[in-house]
Amino acid sequence: RGPCVLSEYQAFRENVLKNLDDKAFDKPICEALLNQKFFNGIGNYLRAEILYRLKIPPFEKARTVLEALKNQEQARREKSPSLTLSKKLKLMRENPDLLELCHTVPMEVIAAEKKLLDPDHADNYAAFKNWLQCYLVPGMSSLRDRNGRTIWFQGEPGPMAPK
Repeated sequence: RGPCVLSEYQAFRENVLKNLDDKAFDKPICEALLNQKFFNGIGNYLRAEILYRLKIPPFEKARTVLEALKNQEQARREKSPSLTLSKKLKLMRENPDLLELCHTVPMEVIAAEKKLLDPDHADNYAAFKNWLQCYLVPGMSSLRDRNGRTIWFQGEPGPMAPK
């Protein structure tokens, strides 16, 4: 397993970006997101929610998505090397990238966990279903990836979609 998306965010981010030549990134992004060597802690419903929020087709090549992100990060650093931490955080919140959402989306679940897992909360499953924007949501499309896992999405599946 790679660094944790929650507790080791910076190490997680660096692990993905420095290993983009790994064969794991030759696969569709929806399959790469389940690779625990790089996305430790991301599971089926989280990958759907993350890709949906960014409007990334699930069967887009992982390397294509992540190399674009690496280039954006370099451009952002060059354009504004003197940004304060608070301004960087504000930018991140307003325009999160895929790796940032791999951290913040699970954090939303953890923040809501008390409500979702409290046995005195009779409607905890309803709260979780209301939180979901894509996964198991009526009207969304779904396909099985090459591992037999169902990915939920909206719009085009992407160029690497199974036939």
